[in-house]
Amino acid sequence: MMKRKLCDVFEKPLSGEWGVELEEGEKGVYVIRTTNFTNLGVLNLKDVVSRKIDIDKYQSKLLKMGDIIIEKSGGSPTQPVGRVVIFEENNEEKYFCNNFTSILRPKSIINPKYSLYMMKDLYKRKKVLKYQNKTTGIINLKLNDYLNNTEVSIPDIDKQIRIATILDKSQKLIDKRKAQIEALDELVKSRFIDMFGDPVKNQKKLTKVELGKVGEWKTGGTPSRSNNEYYNGNISWLSSGELNNMYCFNSIEMITELAIKESSAKIIEKGSLLLGMYDTAALKSTINMIECSCNQAIAYSKLDEKLVNTIYVYYCIQIGKDFYKSQQRGVRQKNLNLSMIKGLEILMPDLNSQNQFADFVNQIDKLKFEMQKSLEEMENNFNSLMQRAFKGELFN
Repeated sequence: MMKRKLCDVFEKPLSGEWGVELEEGEKGVYVIRTTNFTNLGVLNLKDVVSRKIDIDKYQSKLLKMGDIIIEKSGGSPTQPVGRVVIFEENNEEKYFCNNFTSILRPKSIINPKYSLYMMKDLYKRKKVLKYQNKTTGIINLKLNDYLNNTEVSIPDIDKQIRIATILDKSQKLIDKRKAQIEALDELVKSRFIDMFGDPVKNQKKLTKVELGKVGEWKTGGTPSRSNNEYYNGNISWLSSGELNNMYCFNSIEMITELAIKESSAKIIEKGSLLLGMYDTAALKSTINMIECSCNQAIAYSKLDEKLVNTIYVYYCIQIGKDFYKSQQRGVRQKNLNLSMIKGLEILMPDLNSQNQFADFVNQIDKLKFEMQKSLEEMENNFNSLMQRAFKGELFN
């Protein structure tokens, strides 16, 4: 096993290109952004942009099969910059990566797929952290320093291929299980459409009702950051960035009873519906399974159980979310307000049908829970395999 610096296993990094916007009728080339990255290390090209780039001038920067694309600007406090994906497109289309990324082209001493897993392992072990700097809110990776100073152990090429093959098989099992979980989500949406129709088109001619008529809506608040006695308490305090799942059981930040008493943050009753109001979080939602509080970017209500089932309302809003947002705000307006939330009209089928749908959702949730447990076991197994592989313990 050879000890090498990263700069010895990749060719000199190639910076990405962004080009210029296309004129109407022009055909451009595809440009991959970090929004096309997935945490699995593969690309999602469903939403890849086209730009005008001089191909003759930047011929060397066209992506090739097996290239590693590394994120060099972006990241967040919880997600360091330096994520990697592998380019595996084998068609006639031409692709570049943008100026927030760079191309790492593996040399002949390293298998491309092995190099992907090696770079993912380094990222997972946070080897990138010491090569980050922050300018104007953006985290940048000092790529040359990272490549020149990071040492890795490289086995012979046959062993690399064996390791990559095993990790690939493990990853495919994870991908398959995730696809099964996503299919269950689609099944719930299909059942909703079957029972109630499209909440936008309303083919079944159901009665509509405004959200303001089925519950009392309020907004949360943010206790003063200058008072330390308001934070690190025992009361969950949600921000709109945490409205990612149907149910919410905890929060990133906690506040104190004093904060509830002296600020605009209030206790939200368990089983309430919470809706985001601002920017990209508009109409993201959750149902709190604990007593909690929230900031002013969230509207909430304990809905009237004699009129509606909260699970039904959650899905009605999520399925029709894009339409509701377009109806309640202009093109230039990024935010909703409490009046807009109250004015949202949802379909109002009979309560018995709503409850039947909620029962179906609960059955699917039990199945999803078992699948999620299985997925966690698969991911733990994958992480263990990767750790052993790059410690030289997988094949002795």
